[in-house]
Amino acid sequence: MLASLYQNILVGPIFNLLVILYHLTDSMGISIIVLTLLIRLVLVPVVIPSLRNMKKQRDLQPLLDKLKAKYSHDKKVLAEKQMALFKEHGINPASGCLNQILMIIVLIALYGVIRRFSTGLNLEEINKLIYSESMKFTSMDQIKTKFLYLNLEKPDPYLVLAILSGLFQLVASKMMAPYAKAGEKAAKKTPDKKDDLAYNMQSQMLYTMPIMNVIIGARLPAGVVLYLVTTTVFSVAQTYFVSGLGGLKSWVEKLQKWKK
Repeated sequence: MLASLYQNILVGPIFNLLVILYHLTDSMGISIIVLTLLIRLVLVPVVIPSLRNMKKQRDLQPLLDKLKAKYSHDKKVLAEKQMALFKEHGINPASGCLNQILMIIVLIALYGVIRRFSTGLNLEEINKLIYSESMKFTSMDQIKTKFLYLNLEKPDPYLVLAILSGLFQLVASKMMAPYAKAGEKAAKKTPDKKDDLAYNMQSQMLYTMPIMNVIIGARLPAGVVLYLVTTTVFSVAQTYFVSGLGGLKSWVEKLQKWKK
């Protein structure tokens, strides 16, 4: 039941939209980019509230760090103080969870559609999923999977897309993190050094996903990785316009000092 609903409400319409774009552009690469951007634009009203809430939490990070340093010995009191601080500034840490889940479900459907087109589906299988007879492919048609130097059905031979996917994911993850200097100072001030472990784990997670993107992207069809790069670039731009550089600000400051 749920699988059928998921197919009919999300996968089917997205699949057919990709077919329409392909017929309009005659390029699967351009179609994937345009489709990804269209879906991300539709999801903007869902994502913006979550980004704004995250910005509020990030702005409170210096105060949260002070609480961690002061009440690190009593986790229960620390949690109570943190919740009181959130309430004082009108922040609900759990808000936006449903929105995020909705966004993830839609993006998974988009990923699945692009993967289908990027893994050599034959025309008969594709036609079964197309709503309109006029949009179906004939036996004489051949879906063009060439885009620039890429064959979208195969991994990028030069790993350019995989590396770009990792780099943009690193930027996106850093932007979503609190301003780094505050976390570093709190870690140094914490008496039992427990925050050092937490801070180090956060730092490791910051790099884990980008590295995984590169490793996985090196094996996935280029069409799927093209989607990953496009959606991550959109996320970076969206986050910047809504909440600024975030944790990326520390890197920008270091780069500016290095240039001087």
